[in-house]
Amino acid sequence: MSIKRAHLDELQRIRQRVNALFEEALFGSGLPAREEREPGTWTPAVDVVETDDAFVLVAELPGVRREDIDVEVDDRRLEISGRRLPVEEGQSFVRMERSYGPFRRSFELASSLDAASVDAAFERGVLTVRVAKRKAGRAKRRVPIDAETGS
Repeated sequence: MSIKRAHLDELQRIRQRVNALFEEALFGSGLPAREEREPGTWTPAVDVVETDDAFVLVAELPGVRREDIDVEVDDRRLEISGRRLPVEEGQSFVRMERSYGPFRRSFELASSLDAASVDAAFERGVLTVRVAKRKAGRAKRRVPIDAETGS
C-alpha cells in the first residue's frame, strides 16, 4: 500500500510546525517565529561564535548545493538563505523525515560587520562564514561561496 504524496506533504508540514514550536521554546534565539516561516520551509542548525575581531557562522546544510545558498551581510545583520531540493517525484515512501524547500536564517549581531571582509566556504554539507567586525560605517555585500575542496 503506497502513501499519497499529498498526505506525506501535509505530515511533513505538521512535523515542521511541531519542531518549530520546540525550537522556539527551547532555543529561542535566531529562529524565526512559526508564523513568520513560509509553508514548506525548514530550519538548518546554525552556530554563531564571536571572537575579539570577528563572528563565525557554521551552518549544517546537508543535501544543499553550493549554488543554492546565498549569504548577505548588512551592518549588524548576517543572513543565509537557500533551498534544499526535494526527492524525485513518484517514490512511495514508507517513512519521510527529511525536510525540503527554502530556508532563511537571519542574525542580528552585537557589532557592525565589515562587509568587505567576509569569507564563506562550503564543504561536506557545512557552510562556514567568517566576517570581521567593522570599526565604523556601514556596507552591504553579497558573499561568494568557495567550492568544495575535499572529497
